[in-house]
Amino acid sequence: MLIHLAIAWMLGIVGAHLAPLPHVSVGVAGAGLALAAAARRAPGPRLAGLLLLCAALGALRYGASLPTLGPASVAALAGAGELTLVGSVASEPRRSEDGQRVVLRVEAAQPGGTVRPTEGLALIVVPPYPSYRYGDRLAVVGALERPREAERPGDFDYRAYLAHRGIFVIMREPERVARLEGQAGLAPLATLLRFREHCRAVLLRSLPEPQAALAVGVLLGIQSSIPEEVYRTFSSTGTSHILVVSGWNFTIVAGVLGALAGRLHLGRWHTFALALGVMWVYALFTGASAAVLRAAAMASLAALARAAERGSEPWRLLLGACWLITLADPHTLWDPGFQLSALATASLFAFAGPLERWLGQRRPFCWPAMAPVTEALTATLAAQVLTLPLILYQFGNLSLVAPLANVLLVPVVPYSMLFGTVALLGGLIWLPLGQWLAVGAWLPLTWLAEGARLLAAPRWAAVQVPIFPLWMLLAFYATVALAWWARRSGGSPGVACGGAQTD
Repeated sequence: MLIHLAIAWMLGIVGAHLAPLPHVSVGVAGAGLALAAAARRAPGPRLAGLLLLCAALGALRYGASLPTLGPASVAALAGAGELTLVGSVASEPRRSEDGQRVVLRVEAAQPGGTVRPTEGLALIVVPPYPSYRYGDRLAVVGALERPREAERPGDFDYRAYLAHRGIFVIMREPERVARLEGQAGLAPLATLLRFREHCRAVLLRSLPEPQAALAVGVLLGIQSSIPEEVYRTFSSTGTSHILVVSGWNFTIVAGVLGALAGRLHLGRWHTFALALGVMWVYALFTGASAAVLRAAAMASLAALARAAERGSEPWRLLLGACWLITLADPHTLWDPGFQLSALATASLFAFAGPLERWLGQRRPFCWPAMAPVTEALTATLAAQVLTLPLILYQFGNLSLVAPLANVLLVPVVPYSMLFGTVALLGGLIWLPLGQWLAVGAWLPLTWLAEGARLLAAPRWAAVQVPIFPLWMLLAFYATVALAWWARRSGGSPGVACGGAQTD
């Protein structure tokens, strides 16, 4: 029931985006249909009514999230020529070798010499230095423009991408940027992000490159330190997910907290409170991207299920996490990172078991010594079922070495995290101690860097596929969903490694 309601909620959000209607009438109509159906005793109409109600509520939530672009909006100043914007940095800037992308929460604008109150977000593209931080108050002089649209169907639509983040104007290479006195934003979050930057500096001083940049990406979720050439090798080998904070990180954090709570003999609800606090602080610490929030929400629901001594059915956790995130921000559904993260998790739930049984029936994967390889290959192939079509649709990049690369590299990631964390903690206490402890992290990080480089070396390691329309992508997912549902309903016998049929 909960799974169906969460799906109806998200379909309502998508429907409101594709076919905007007066949201009040949608809500009233959905509520009326739900109440009318619920009045009947038959379970079918009652379920249909609840689904309609959830879809209507999702549409209403999406409508409430849309900004009002009135005369006071900064979006109205696009094309107005040179002007001055005054505001504060709304989130931690995205840094790269070429520059910084700063989201400015505008407070006032000065077009034509007249200062007037202004609201909304603007994306400011500035050089790498000086660096800016969350909460800095800035005065920026330049011209605003609309983000570019997709040139043809199927291309990346940068304007739509930014619109889902509430950004409708961009200022490239402003003539002048001045830092003003005072700070804005949440002081605890600013402190946490400053500590994150300090941890990044400690890792960069404790390890050589590119091992230091990989450690920063795996532990802190900061990819700006990773050289473009190194990132390209991971992308070509289909292992770029290694470089971001994911559900795996939260699984390890939850496991460590569970062991610590057992040592301290904490009660179930005290353990839950500890896990909840630490995981969400870690989510904010690593940047709170949509994929990270999905992982944190799932881990939190699993911790709640353990505390309440209830079963944590994986599909309920996944859909419950998606519902919580889209309740907070419906536009998360259009975040590529969130889409890939949710699809990878769903793909593992749906296909890891059948693939593991299929591999377990064949030599050499059924041999006990091959268990680690079989586990890594199973996870890789299962995750690819639902994520690969989306990757091909969005990026057109097909990695032919991805299965081998994941088998060789992914099992090393926990050791990189473990020894990298030890080095970071030592460096926070005393930098020379962290540099000495970083020797243990150097080997697994080098395995990752050199392994990705060698596997990406052949020209055929990754190929570009032709652009295909959206309806083909949706048709694929519909076909896979129907086939999975039919197989799940029917079931099938297994075969042992020697070839004998099993029940």
